[in-house]
Amino acid sequence: MAIAILGLPGILASLIFMPLVILLIILPSGQQPDVPAIMTKDKRGLIVGCLSRFIDEIRHPTVAMIVEIDDYQQLEEVYGRESLESALTFTQCVIQEHLTEADVTIHLDGSRFMSALAPQAPHEHEAMLNTCTRIQQALSNVPFMTELPVQLTASIGFAASNMLERPTAEGLMRASFSALSEARRKAPNAVRAFSEAMLSRQASLQKITKDAKRAFEQGEIFAYFQPQLNLDDGTLSGFEALTRWHHPERGIISPADFLPALEQAGLMQKLGDTMIKQALQALTFWDKSGLNVPQIGVNFSTIELRNPHLVDRIAMHLDVSNIAPHRLVIEVLETVIADDAGDDIIGNLAALAELGCGIDLDDFGTGYASITNIRRFSVGRIKIDRSFVAGVDTDSEQRNMVAAILTMADRLGVQTLAEGVETRGEKDALHALGCHDVQGFQIARPMPVQETVEWATAYFQRSHAPAHFPKRAG
Repeated sequence: MAIAILGLPGILASLIFMPLVILLIILPSGQQPDVPAIMTKDKRGLIVGCLSRFIDEIRHPTVAMIVEIDDYQQLEEVYGRESLESALTFTQCVIQEHLTEADVTIHLDGSRFMSALAPQAPHEHEAMLNTCTRIQQALSNVPFMTELPVQLTASIGFAASNMLERPTAEGLMRASFSALSEARRKAPNAVRAFSEAMLSRQASLQKITKDAKRAFEQGEIFAYFQPQLNLDDGTLSGFEALTRWHHPERGIISPADFLPALEQAGLMQKLGDTMIKQALQALTFWDKSGLNVPQIGVNFSTIELRNPHLVDRIAMHLDVSNIAPHRLVIEVLETVIADDAGDDIIGNLAALAELGCGIDLDDFGTGYASITNIRRFSVGRIKIDRSFVAGVDTDSEQRNMVAAILTMADRLGVQTLAEGVETRGEKDALHALGCHDVQGFQIARPMPVQETVEWATAYFQRSHAPAHFPKRAG
């Protein structure tokens, strides 16, 4: 067998002379490739053919690997297609440089490259992970080699034929795409290897995705509300709206189990609209019930925060509900800010702050957000993560950490709320340290809006703190 390669070898020469798509094909010895035929050959069919040949060779396993450039569409929108041309060629060269001459690599589409690894090495799991990591590291050199001024990151999925019970070329390709899907969930720069357990997880995810589309139509996805207390006077400082799914077969499903499915199905904006609408309806319900709830917090994902229409949508919901903007708090994960949020997120948060909405920095202490970012994003309150709160009444190190956070917040003029407060000791310790607000199971678990007024009446009667029920509206 001989290997025919279209294009010039070497990265530098490739960037100058090599066409965007380099096709490799295994031909019988002595046969010359028909260039037009190869260039028009179906790319998927080419890889399937190579994998089929490789699987027939029983020396070692063969591997199908897919490399996908992260945030490709956004890169194209910002820097233009022309700037990506040389970067795509560079990417394929990087992949080839880290494989052998017997391996086959093609450019599947704009963001994806696929390789069939010849069965001439064991392709052990750890060795493949090292190869993938080296490819990712080499892609970071793209600004020095091309016109693209930013580093590239890539998600990589691979599948070895010995991981399949009855390996076929098509089955190996599907397995590598399954691995890539898992890697994309952990992007950027993630690597995942195929396993049989992955298929069952993805099948479950696909079912949840299908069910989620129906769930919105049936009203199965709704908000639960968890109260927040002011430690200085014991009054209610607000609620946080938390997503729940009342599945007809599985019962109440937590967000960790279904949010990836909603994201995969492109339903995050629909979820955001549902949560805003129900949060504002809850405020109206409390006003009519005579329960004084100063504000409500709603969580927003990175996808929603990037939406150019987010501010207009929120302003519309506030107008329709006749709710003052300051009563709606936008909760943003600290990791979003710490990961150097783009201009679209910065612009949206600035516009929401200008509209009058509050900005809470959620899970503070987990994402290493700088003090500068706290100022830049108009953060009004930081929510101290449960990992710092747990044992604050008995662990001196925990207490010192929380004290340092509270001192910093006080110097910045930022309010504080401790999340996940589960014991009376933790609550008392936080009060002594000067924390403003608390939230957690010690106060109450999340509950449907219909139960909140009854809970408030009972809770404040027990604690002898004012429930703040003014004269009923109307």
